[in-house]
Amino acid sequence: MKSSATQGGFTLIELMVVIVIMGILAAVAVPKLFSLMAKAKTSELYSSAGSYIHLQDTFNTEHQDSIGTWRTIGYYMRSNDNFKYYENNTEGGITTVTAYSVDVGETAGWKANNVIKLNDCDINNVWQLNISKSPTNAYNIVYHVVISDYACEGLTTKFGSLDTYNKITGVP
Repeated sequence: MKSSATQGGFTLIELMVVIVIMGILAAVAVPKLFSLMAKAKTSELYSSAGSYIHLQDTFNTEHQDSIGTWRTIGYYMRSNDNFKYYENNTEGGITTVTAYSVDVGETAGWKANNVIKLNDCDINNVWQLNISKSPTNAYNIVYHVVISDYACEGLTTKFGSLDTYNKITGVP
């Protein structure tokens, strides 16, 4: 018989060290993963609202400074598992959500609310574009971004860049 002074395998200490390291990595990686998943789900808001703005601006130019409805500008956005989309306060012809914040002369032209919890952003928070005629000649129409909760705003940092109201009025 051969005597084996060294056996192939891991000691209990080595296995425990590996398990501790994997636990630490999991504790750091899992919250980051959920954060990235929530940001990925909210990324559709910026592009959807941007498409609305593009179509509304085109309609406004072609129709002598008019503001069009979703139908007249050719915009359509279907609600999905993450968000419901509204023109004014109407989804599918049924008024279901009130405008979050509309200043004098503004209309809630585009709105989305989340139907699932997104990290710290609870269900039924609102991302909204209010639309109005420009008080100056700098823009024909003005878009005012309203987000109902700071926790939700952090998920969609680019969404605020769609705001032209604050650019021309100087309001932060």
